[in-house]
Amino acid sequence: MAMVAVPGFGFMPEESHNSIETSYQNYLAAHNLSAADIPADYGDEIKCNHIVIPHWEQIYHHVAGEGLCPPKWDNASCIPPTLAGETAVFPCMAVFNGETYSPHLNATRHCYLNGTWAPTTDYRDCLCNSTEDCTQAGKTEENGALEISIIIYLVGYVLSFLALCGALTIFLSFREMRCLRHKIHIGLFCAFGLSALNWIFTKSLPELAQYFFSVFDQVYCTSWVITFFFHLTCFYWMFLEGLYLFLQVQFPLSLVSIKYKHFMMFGCGGPVINMAIWIGLRIITYHPSSADDVIKNCPFFEANGVDFYVCEVPILFFLICNSFFLIWIMVIVVSKLREKTAMDHDKKHWKAAKALVIVMPILGFGYLITMVGPDQTTTPWGYTAFQIVRSVVLSTQGLVISLPYCYLSSEVQNVVKSHYNRWQLIRTVGRGHSHSRTSITASTLYSLNHQAGLCVSNHTAQGPAQYGNNNGKYLNVPSGANSYRGSNSSGSSAGIETPLIENNGCKESSFTSESL
Repeated sequence: MAMVAVPGFGFMPEESHNSIETSYQNYLAAHNLSAADIPADYGDEIKCNHIVIPHWEQIYHHVAGEGLCPPKWDNASCIPPTLAGETAVFPCMAVFNGETYSPHLNATRHCYLNGTWAPTTDYRDCLCNSTEDCTQAGKTEENGALEISIIIYLVGYVLSFLALCGALTIFLSFREMRCLRHKIHIGLFCAFGLSALNWIFTKSLPELAQYFFSVFDQVYCTSWVITFFFHLTCFYWMFLEGLYLFLQVQFPLSLVSIKYKHFMMFGCGGPVINMAIWIGLRIITYHPSSADDVIKNCPFFEANGVDFYVCEVPILFFLICNSFFLIWIMVIVVSKLREKTAMDHDKKHWKAAKALVIVMPILGFGYLITMVGPDQTTTPWGYTAFQIVRSVVLSTQGLVISLPYCYLSSEVQNVVKSHYNRWQLIRTVGRGHSHSRTSITASTLYSLNHQAGLCVSNHTAQGPAQYGNNNGKYLNVPSGANSYRGSNSSGSSAGIETPLIENNGCKESSFTSESL
């Protein structure tokens, strides 16, 4: 049986192809139409929907039977019937949206075991946009760069999500990390963490399509919108980070009247309003070509002029504002450092500005490089390098943010060490009491780390008048503790005052590079 390759329809017997063409001419005559007045891609749609799909068992009689996927029009090609569990392979369509494609290459679409089609058709081999045979060199190089970028994205987003989860666990576990500055950090961590998680989920959807095929199109379209939402939310919280630092340097007293709920309203309510406007305008300006495929007709997939004015402009505005905040802070800090009376806290401001210089370009630059890149046709090696660098920068943003704000912050490290030492002390105390009893007239000395500042010593019981009233701020340690404190003790009988708790709280007035 001689088989012929029909672009956009598949491989079929020659008599089947002739039958389709004859039926097509009869359809045009019945509707007073001329083949010369009908675009080629629209003609293929008529052939598929009005000839092939109603009579596919007679046309594809060589594959007719049970346990297969029936023909389907996907707005570009007429997918031929295929046995369940196999992949349909058919020549690329000749024309689509005015563009010609090579009939020497093939498109594919998988048929699941339950007799349903995969959600999308793979047209990557058809993108030569040429009626001549395409070489495999450029295609292979492009596919290799794409696969590398996807792997980098996946690894980077997974690492970022795990790092941000660890940072959130630390910030939410300790009371010392509950001030306004740290709460803003938590908002930023949540935005980047949810963005990374949603990217991983969206990328995994095609692999999970067979488990919820009936609603896959709606889920995929919704996930696309959510991805855009979290991307925008990251820049809102990045702006809040810059704004808070600016207010702390320029107007420190204004932070007394600003509450976290104000930052939360802007950081969460702003993106919601922004996205609501974007969704409404995209739906209004969208004109579907066909209602067959929900994914193809999802109003949010294709680029639109609304994107620039509703989403790109706010992002650029936030980046410009953060640049202004940085320059303003740098000017103030430099002017203070030039004064002879520059205090230590002014130098801390300088450290904070240097930390901001490191953090802000990572956030802003990671977005800016996604806007403009080298052309693939003129500089293919530059395009490949650009894709790889962009995937590294964008996917590891969450990981990079968590390093200076959490894991490399000496403030966070001190809090964690303090709680760890306190936990060790409790275990030691519990173990000691389980093996021995102490006299009522004596107590045992246990010393926390210097950051905690708590010292208790063995001493002979004395009356409360000897130690005085310190309102709970200091613990009087008598000279009997000298034998436990080493050779540095003076041996005096006078009591020694030791801080009970030493600055484990969160101070809004002093911020350093570690406190970012």
